[in-house]
Amino acid sequence: MSRNAYEKAYWLSEDLIAEGGNLDKLTSELLNSIYNKAGLERRHPSRHHPQLKILVLNFLKASEHPEGFMALPMSVGRYSEFQHLTYRVTVELLINTLLNMKWISVHTGYRFARESRLSRIRINKPLLEWLKKLHVDTDDIEREPPQLTLQYKNKDKRPLPIPKHLEAKAVELDAGTKTINEKLRTTFIDLFIDDYELEDLNTRMSDKAEEKPYQQFRLDRSQRYLKRVFNNESFEDGGRFYGGWWQSIPSEYRKYISLNGDLTIEMDYSSIHIHLLYAELQSHCPHKDHYVFGKLTKAFRPITKTLMMILINASSEKAALASAEKQGLINDGLPKGIETPRDYLEEIYLHHEPIKEFFGTGYGVKLQFKDSQIAEAVMLDMLPEPCLPVHDSFIVRKGQAQKLRRVMNEQFKLFTGVDAELKTDVLKVDKYREKIIKELINDELSTYSKRLNRWLYKHNWKEVVDGRSSTDLPSL
Repeated sequence: MSRNAYEKAYWLSEDLIAEGGNLDKLTSELLNSIYNKAGLERRHPSRHHPQLKILVLNFLKASEHPEGFMALPMSVGRYSEFQHLTYRVTVELLINTLLNMKWISVHTGYRFARESRLSRIRINKPLLEWLKKLHVDTDDIEREPPQLTLQYKNKDKRPLPIPKHLEAKAVELDAGTKTINEKLRTTFIDLFIDDYELEDLNTRMSDKAEEKPYQQFRLDRSQRYLKRVFNNESFEDGGRFYGGWWQSIPSEYRKYISLNGDLTIEMDYSSIHIHLLYAELQSHCPHKDHYVFGKLTKAFRPITKTLMMILINASSEKAALASAEKQGLINDGLPKGIETPRDYLEEIYLHHEPIKEFFGTGYGVKLQFKDSQIAEAVMLDMLPEPCLPVHDSFIVRKGQAQKLRRVMNEQFKLFTGVDAELKTDVLKVDKYREKIIKELINDELSTYSKRLNRWLYKHNWKEVVDGRSSTDLPSL
């Protein structure tokens, strides 16, 4: 088995939920079989059955993947991070017994690219055949909103328990994200693409994940809830929002995002970290293009932009140059008049002299906290409209563009004291895309239409979008 197959395993999630009497009935029967196989006399189905259901739903999600692998921790310490799953039940009773039944196989934890990897569970034929009897469509498997929406990490980016003296601050930071997640819980978030395009998207995501091992390699619409990730054991470093599937798809697909059956627009803050640095001085960047100036021409814009982001995040100039070399930023040559990588930095310093003091200081995590606070305020202010964040940009229904522009301007000025710079990307539907959208909605047999109708059936339409009816079509 290739390592690629192991790397593209589905990750165990304890938040999966699904409805259906067949699921309860068959998992109860399976639990009794597990009890008998394990020779367990003291049986506690009220404790064991919920964990088995979660495990089965994960097996269902994993079975969609080409090799049918699931990444699952097999050490007791990792289960301290879970709310619903325990090591004693999930591993010692359920996983070990299923191994004895030969329903699953295990590839124990290993190292890849110098990093430790969780064990991989492979679904064997007997379990695959049993899963089919559930008649649960994986599109109907949803997630519960996370009980804790914060991840608190150390300098090595490893999760840590939140210290007692920061628990009050955590509750405060947690509240806004929970309010946003509650809106996302009742929002239909999808893509206006057909099944062939979905296959192409999954291929694109899979190829990209080979370059970045922790990148999502398959579209999973159930990943709709947000978490904030804080770094350096501080609630003032980082704090950006992660977790939504729309953040993992290639950027060109974002214009096909559908919110409650409507087309969407995306609007972003232009070069937000450069803008925030100048805002610290209550001024604006003097250059029309933040990344084109002096000897650094438009042809070198992508390199200049990346190098400036490195400078903002690096702890020193030396570290910034080392990172640029590691990424091969200047392997294809330097701009005319620039002799060395150090000269490249000097050109940036010269034309961004007011904010030079921030470069090479690791200030980027402080800026991430500021932009995350602005992002939270924008999403809360947009309620009851759903608003999807992609760090410094936001996606809303097409008819909400004017409100979003106003809210983004207001919140940026409230936090910084200066006006925002906005860039709008309004979805322009060509005739081919217009035809696909109409077919997707009008064809009751299309997978998109089925998902939308199931959603409308489950959630009262008036509660989803005020003033809409289930027969409304998006304006093209």
